[in-house]
Amino acid sequence: MNRRRRMLCAAMPAASMLAACGTPPASAPARRVVRGSVAWRERIAVPPEAELIVRVLDVSRADAPAVVLAEQRQRTGGRQPPFAFELAVDAARLDPRMRCTVAARVELAGRLLFISDTAYPVLTQGAGETADLMLVRVSAR
Repeated sequence: MNRRRRMLCAAMPAASMLAACGTPPASAPARRVVRGSVAWRERIAVPPEAELIVRVLDVSRADAPAVVLAEQRQRTGGRQPPFAFELAVDAARLDPRMRCTVAARVELAGRLLFISDTAYPVLTQGAGETADLMLVRVSAR
């Protein structure tokens, strides 16, 4: 009995150290990452200085502006679609009741060239973490 007690006492500190190794540090923020691509059907080259803006939005509130949860901006640099994106969202900002979507637009000197006109759900309400967006051309005025 004494021998068993000594072995148990010796094993407890080792077990607690192993348990501590398996838990992530409390300071590390939990992130959810949304990945995907952006393209458009038209075979139109955009200028190198055009900017692609991709956002993860909380669109839960009716009759209220969407809340931006994450945003990525990149110059097209003369490249043509598809463009890959990756957006990290702080998991603490997500609520399962929310409705999150990803949206994109292409602008040139503040003028809108292409925009997503379809809702692409992500992260909440059973939606995944990937989305391939198809933008539509905005008519020139």
